Amino acid sequence: MPELRLPDLFDPGELAEAIERGHVRRESHPTLPLDIYNYTERCAYDRAWTTVTRTCRGLIVGHDGLVVVRGFEKFWNHGEPWDGPPDLTAPVEVMDKADGSLGLLFPRPGGWAVATRGSFVSEQARHASELLRSRYPDFSPPEGMTVLVEIVYPGNRIVCDYGDLDDLILLGAVETATGVARGPDAVPYWPGPRVQVFPAATLAEALALPPRPGAEGLVVRTLATGRLTKIKQADYLALHAVVTQTSARVIWEFLAVDACKDVVLQPKHWGSAVGVTPERAAEILRVGPDWEERFIAGVPDEFHAWVRSTATGLRESARALEAELGGLVAGLRERYGADRRGLASAVRGHEHAGALFRLYDGREITTYVWRALYPPASRSWGERPEAVA
Repeated sequence: MPELRLPDLFDPGELAEAIERGHVRRESHPTLPLDIYNYTERCAYDRAWTTVTRTCRGLIVGHDGLVVVRGFEKFWNHGEPWDGPPDLTAPVEVMDKADGSLGLLFPRPGGWAVATRGSFVSEQARHASELLRSRYPDFSPPEGMTVLVEIVYPGNRIVCDYGDLDDLILLGAVETATGVARGPDAVPYWPGPRVQVFPAATLAEALALPPRPGAEGLVVRTLATGRLTKIKQADYLALHAVVTQTSARVIWEFLAVDACKDVVLQPKHWGSAVGVTPERAAEILRVGPDWEERFIAGVPDEFHAWVRSTATGLRESARALEAELGGLVAGLRERYGADRRGLASAVRGHEHAGALFRLYDGREITTYVWRALYPPASRSWGERPEAVA
């Protein structure tokens, strides 16, 4: 096979610029002379799609400049502007859209290992590499092909429930020299499970397939060009949004609005009283008091536990702070009575001085307590590092 070098794909100067702008991330292998390139979350946010960023989706290059592994180029959901005008009648192959982590096989001394989209050493990459070595030690990819798999195991679940399955599901391959995507039949001797292929001959037929319970959707590959398009089910998108966009701050919003709904009487006061916009407060109130049950319907058990634990922790913190301040005020009343000057001197510099004055005067501190418990920034429960997603 002819050698493929990085400059054969794109201008290395453009790659350097993409890295400098934060649109591409490079990670080096800890022991081998290999680098892996992956587009970043910032690239997706900026919609900075170029030949460089689309190609850097698990691209592995040796320190000598040789391209070793070439993953599927970035592809989009059907109907997205970047997907371009669809050809509804062109012959296609329609496959299941697996819901794990993308894995790319790469050579190592003595065999093969698995990288995720942007890392040689992510948890998923290490798990997949060990599985490949222990279960499929004799497998080698077809010459000139990059083999791609979905890394599925219980600890890597996002939405779809694969039960106890712990395996590498063959997705297909990429012709390393051309970048053309091929289906699972391009890897005839893969000894493990293969992605399901459906009897739909065109994109129009794929779009007409009914949703499948517990599935993510479909991947459609145009036979003539290898172009890939995703079709994601609406129910999957809804559940995925819950588990990947729910952080401790989201849980706090629901708890704070529910706790303060009887003391914030004017919608316009939500911002000043609690720190939630009136629009967001109205949206939360429409969900109703059973919001926790709605959050956990149909999503992983681990997400259930995290929601419950986070909500319980915040509720307990609120009760503890209210009790602490109530105890302080009881002591202050006993000592100072109507002596406001003495009271002011006693609470000066206290981190909750404002709440102490409010409580001393018989006013509510519920809004104060919940503002004080606003969580620090953190990843959402199901948000993946960009090296893995």
